[in-house]
Amino acid sequence: MWILLIFMFTVAVYTSEAAGIKCIQGADGTAAATACSNTEEKKCSQPKFVLYTGLSTGVQYKCGACADAATEGKTCDSCDGDSCNKPAATGADFGCRNWEFKAVSATDKTEKWQLAATNSTCKRLKDTKIECSKPGAKAIKTTVVAACGPCAADAKKNELCTDCTGDKCNSAGSIFAVFVPLMAALYILM
Repeated sequence: MWILLIFMFTVAVYTSEAAGIKCIQGADGTAAATACSNTEEKKCSQPKFVLYTGLSTGVQYKCGACADAATEGKTCDSCDGDSCNKPAATGADFGCRNWEFKAVSATDKTEKWQLAATNSTCKRLKDTKIECSKPGAKAIKTTVVAACGPCAADAKKNELCTDCTGDKCNSAGSIFAVFVPLMAALYILM
């Protein structure tokens, strides 16, 4: 009897190890995890989610590590174990206003930061706060300001960038919304 139990246990262990792991496979990550054809495989991979940009393009959900070491952590993420490459839970997209440094008009060649004609669509994970940024009071032509997401700590500290929370909160009106009540208060005090 004991020999039969040991034999059945050995067969069960061998069968479970021989089956290999399952990984989500395909372009969009919506398919259920399926067994990898290589039973020796121990890794799964998937497109990297880049905050405010979204999923990296050109990378599939698949069995095995990322295609090459150069893409690991940049456009692709690998993981160890069964069904480990599940897509990250994402939140609803939001918008931020784009800014550009350009001439005021065709006749006035003075350059300054102005709202661009386009908005950015920002991608986020489920628990990521909605934040936008715009040029700060001391921003110059070479200041880099990404519309989606918060300002870098140094840029914010040096007043090169300012950020806010909310969908399309980084418009020129947000400055105006603070400026008008301030002017009214000053007028009353005078």
